[in-house]
Amino acid sequence: MLQVQNKSMKVIVFANTSWNIYNFRAGLVRALQKMGYEVHALAPKDDYSIRLLALGCSYHPVPMENTGSNPLLDLDLTRRIHGLYKKINPDVILHYTVKPNIYGTLVARWLRIPTISTVSGLGTVFLASRKAGRIARYLYSKAFKYPQIIFFHNQSDLNVFKQLKLLAKSNYALIPGSGIETPARQPFIFLMMARLIEEKGVREYLKAAEMLHNEGHPVQCQLLGAPEPNHRRGIPLQEINSGLVQYLGETADVRKYINACHAVVLPSYREGLSRSLLEAAAMGKPIIASDVPGCKEVVKDQINGLLCKSGNALDLKEKMTQLQTLSAEHLEEMGKAGRQLVLEHFTEDRVVEKYLNTIKNIV
Repeated sequence: MLQVQNKSMKVIVFANTSWNIYNFRAGLVRALQKMGYEVHALAPKDDYSIRLLALGCSYHPVPMENTGSNPLLDLDLTRRIHGLYKKINPDVILHYTVKPNIYGTLVARWLRIPTISTVSGLGTVFLASRKAGRIARYLYSKAFKYPQIIFFHNQSDLNVFKQLKLLAKSNYALIPGSGIETPARQPFIFLMMARLIEEKGVREYLKAAEMLHNEGHPVQCQLLGAPEPNHRRGIPLQEINSGLVQYLGETADVRKYINACHAVVLPSYREGLSRSLLEAAAMGKPIIASDVPGCKEVVKDQINGLLCKSGNALDLKEKMTQLQTLSAEHLEEMGKAGRQLVLEHFTEDRVVEKYLNTIKNIV
């Protein structure tokens, strides 16, 4: 891969939602950063905006009415884009979705900034037969004279643009969608799920991630959990957004995050009985946890995971290294053992039955 010599070079990634950039362009963002680019993400603010910061982007909110065609609002959008492009002064801009492709490209042309546009779908406004659709098609015909290249995700969309004469020259190509990371090329993903407080071992996890990174291990460390800004031992988000750990925010449903990782980590100082570890074991994931009450009941060392010393980032790093080097078959066996442990001892039915029987004996 070519290396960018000038480390101050900047690229803008502009789409109609932060969600779009985070879910479909994160791999591209990381690749650009690895090449030395300073990546600026432009999109309306949503729940995924903070995750763009966790990716290491400079995030700039751009209020945008995605489906409307109010000329005053679009004029205001154009002014905002112009101001941001002049301020950031990028070397190249990547545009995605309708309005960034149109207004972003036109503004970039005025400022003589090279652009790459991507048509990932036609969009309801473009397809409409009403006035908004006609306006969108007209604006596309003007804007798409200028990108250095226009990528299309499928031949059918490209054919539509050709038939409507929206492409002024042969500056287009097909690419296979947004791309999917294949499992064989993925780094080993560790996931920690906990409130962002000292007692959960967050700082040990951050330090272990730093050591793994410095040693060149092919791992990705993720952190999922609610911030505790008013807790006297809360961990500030600024400390987490170092680029070494990917902060995923918080969620009411952890299953998709557990499913996407290879192993779950909890270097807590002490637990009652960790629900996050039970959830991980129930989904067949190997676990690394502290050898403390509330964790060691769920993790049987060398059986369904590994136990580490509490408060010891070096030992945690060594256990993470050990787990990451195990074969896929060994990891699968650990996962199966953890699920069996949950089925035998920790199902909700067993807990409910215990409460019901106790209540019967009392009343």
